[in-house]
Amino acid sequence: MHHRMWGESRHHGPGRRGFFERGGIILVILDLLREQPRHGYDIIRELEERSSGFYSPSPGVVYPTLQSLEDRDFVTAATEAGGKKIYSITDAGLAWLDGHQEETKRYKEHMAAIGKRIGGGEWPGAMRDMKWFIGDVAMAMHRVAGDADKTREIREIIMDAKKRIDDIVTR
Repeated sequence: MHHRMWGESRHHGPGRRGFFERGGIILVILDLLREQPRHGYDIIRELEERSSGFYSPSPGVVYPTLQSLEDRDFVTAATEAGGKKIYSITDAGLAWLDGHQEETKRYKEHMAAIGKRIGGGEWPGAMRDMKWFIGDVAMAMHRVAGDADKTREIREIIMDAKKRIDDIVTR
């Protein structure tokens, strides 16, 4: 049975492969590092803030990208006390970024437009609540694995919430 509405795909929306086109995350990360050295978590938090919570890259996107940039000598990493790495852009990274100014500008404008369009109000809190909810539901499902009745009950709650949200969106 099909439960999605609004013509959206399961993960990203109509025709979307992700928030950035291929290679876009590299430009955005290098541009953030041009502003100042940052930890990986700081990059995630900054991108989430600049998009008013609409886009929050996973560590599984950010850290491999940073490693790739380090392998290409576009960034360097220094380990601080406590074992955290702080990344800085290199001259080679700056030169590469300067060669891609138009694309970088386009991504910055895209994030600013989204932040302006949806920023403020209830949106950032709702996005944060949704992320926590998804994590909590995943943990609950793990805890009841093997108990078909509890699994079914949780799914019914999720589907009821989905129906209520669909009703709000379509009225």
